[in-house]
Amino acid sequence: MNVYENFRGAAPVGQLEELPLLEMTAIIYFRMMAGSFKTRKALEKDFTLAFGADHGGYYFKRFEEFFVCLATKSRRKVMHHEVECTCFGGDESVIANMISLAALGDIKDAELFAYNLVSGDTAVTLVAHAENIGLALRIMLERYPVPIFSLSQKPPTTH
Repeated sequence: MNVYENFRGAAPVGQLEELPLLEMTAIIYFRMMAGSFKTRKALEKDFTLAFGADHGGYYFKRFEEFFVCLATKSRRKVMHHEVECTCFGGDESVIANMISLAALGDIKDAELFAYNLVSGDTAVTLVAHAENIGLALRIMLERYPVPIFSLSQKPPTTH
């Protein structure tokens, strides 16, 4: 076994502050979904604050479906950093790019990113979820130029 296999997908590749707002938000929300019950409830609260109970619940469910698809159908475990970490890893970069491209209508390019994580028809399904999430994040960020992040933030950390 190679020492780099332990870090596959999680090795830091950049700082969140370097990313466009949509991609940064996608990563932080992915981390919140992957975190604990508390972070998932905070994520649901963000969607509810941005869209109201009905639409917020709808978009939260789409994000949950996206996450479950990745968690159950990925080629290997999808890696992520802690919510408060200021850097991001390779898998998080793929997810952010996929969501961003899908939100802009670049579906085929988004699918290329999806194929890094899943195989076959699952990539098409994953990108359909990513498109819903990306459009929701675009609307949210137009309304609130700074992400809501209902989670009480700890001081930023890095590796």
